[in-house]
This record gives sequence, C-alpha cells and structure tokens, in this order.
Amino acid sequence: MTLKNKNAKKVVADAKKVDMKHHPALEKMMERLSSPRLRAPGTLVTYSVTAINFLSGLEDNQKPTDRDFLRYFIRRRGEGVSERTLRKEFAVLKKLALANGWTWPFTADDTPYPEEEAESHPFRPEQVVQLIKAKRELSKAERFYLAIATTWIVRREELSRVKKRDYDGEIFTINTAKHGRKVKALIPDALKPIFADYRPKVHNPSALSQMFLRICSKAGLDHETGYGWHSIRYAVTTALRPALIANRIDPAILANYVGWSRQSQAKEFGDVPMMAAYTRPEILSSDPYVIFKTVYSVHPFLPLWENKR
Repeated sequence: MTLKNKNAKKVVADAKKVDMKHHPALEKMMERLSSPRLRAPGTLVTYSVTAINFLSGLEDNQKPTDRDFLRYFIRRRGEGVSERTLRKEFAVLKKLALANGWTWPFTADDTPYPEEEAESHPFRPEQVVQLIKAKRELSKAERFYLAIATTWIVRREELSRVKKRDYDGEIFTINTAKHGRKVKALIPDALKPIFADYRPKVHNPSALSQMFLRICSKAGLDHETGYGWHSIRYAVTTALRPALIANRIDPAILANYVGWSRQSQAKEFGDVPMMAAYTRPEILSSDPYVIFKTVYSVHPFLPLWENKR
C-alpha cells in the first residue's frame, strides 16, 4: 500500500472520531461556505475532510491554539503530504478559523509554496481511442460518462453533477465548475442513443473515480498512478487544437466550446488573452450552435461513437 493510500485511510479513520454533523466548529465553517456564495459540492467535501482531520486532533470543542495549527502542518509533512496539498489545507484551515472567530496565527508569507510544477497525467490519443473502442463492454452508465468526457472538455466534478433534467433529445446543458459559464451544447447524432439509454443521477466524485477504474479495466488499459477523468480532458484539448488549425479554424473557439470564464481564457491563451475572450464565431451565423457543429466536424474522437458494426 502506498504512503498516499495509507494517509487517506488514516484521514477517514480520524474523521470517524468527530461527529461531522454536530461538531459546532465544522457547522460554522459549512455555514460560511454556503453563504453568501455557495461552493461546489466537491469543494464542500474537500473542506470538510481537511477540517475534520484537524479537529480530530483537538479535545472536544477545544479552541485551538497557535501551536495546534503549527503542529498540524508539521504532522502532515511527516505523513508525506506535498507542499501543494498543504497550500490547499492552509486555505481550508484559515476559513475554519475565520468562521469560528479563532485567531489565525499566519500571514500570507507563511503560505506553503510548492516549488515543483503541478504534475499532470494526460492520456495519449491512442489511449482514448482504446477506451472508446471498448464501448460495447461497458455498462450504460460507463458508456454515458465516457461519451461525455471524450466529446466535451469536462472535469470530474462536472460529470458528477449531470442530471436527467440537464438534457433533452437535442441539447445538453453542462454545468461548468471553476466559475465557468453554463454551456448549452448540441448533442451530436452519434451520442443521442447513449443519452437516451441512461438516466443519470448526481454522483459523489469519488464514485466516478471508481467507475473510471472499471472502464480502464474493461478496455484493457493499464491504470497508472495519476490517471483519471482529467487525463481524458488533457487528451481532448490537445487533440482538438491541431485539428482545428489543420482545417483553418481559429482555435480560439475552444474557449466558447468549453465555457471557460473570461479569467480562464486569459490564462489559457497567454500572450493574446483578449483575442480569446472577444472572439465570438457565433455572431457570424444565425445558428446558435455553429460553434459545436464546427468543432464536431473535425473532432478526432466523436466518429468512434457512431454505431458501426
């Protein structure tokens, strides 16, 4: 068992020592996170896990001291937690302290700083193809979520939010995370039978991670550490850009295809952020779904979903 898995199990075990529903400090933090701006369900879960891990080291309803916060970060480093994770937990505990009126003993200069770049684990295009070609081996649910992930550029959290009311026979509304816009996507003909064949419900993101493992197994794809739904997201983004360029289509339309916020567009397109933010191909056509039709026409993975024998 890896150190990461051991730590995860320890967090769960420690969490059981705290009554999650009735601990007053946790209740106050969750109330703060739910008002005035409601956080995404995945964010609430992440904040809860970190807060419970911290609270489990205190006596019942004890007000933490500066030393308690210091010892928490020392303990977590001793457990092998990365600086990137500690940076996230730093923000969570600050929110916990503010919500409860506790003194927060740190300044911005104390924020953990990860020296290394965030590690990504993208799939190669042939790996995505391998997953799709196993479609007949998959359950209706597995096929549904894989079809969405390989067609649009979505996060695991966005997949977990999909409900039946988000689509009809023609249009699929993607509730984007990270402050993005709602995207009303045209459902391509190749995916209509898959959408009609499954009635989704809101899933816990971790349940979707387990589903991803099953899909990889059924497709005969070795699952390496770090692989997940985001691996497909990287692959689709990477494959679409050159496909658009090769067909003389401005790749800036990907920003609208995905539903990126203006801030995200500026980050993604680096030296020409305003070009991405202000490019609106749809104004050149009366068809409100011209962007989707344009992308679908060169999409490298979409044809694989056609029901060919």
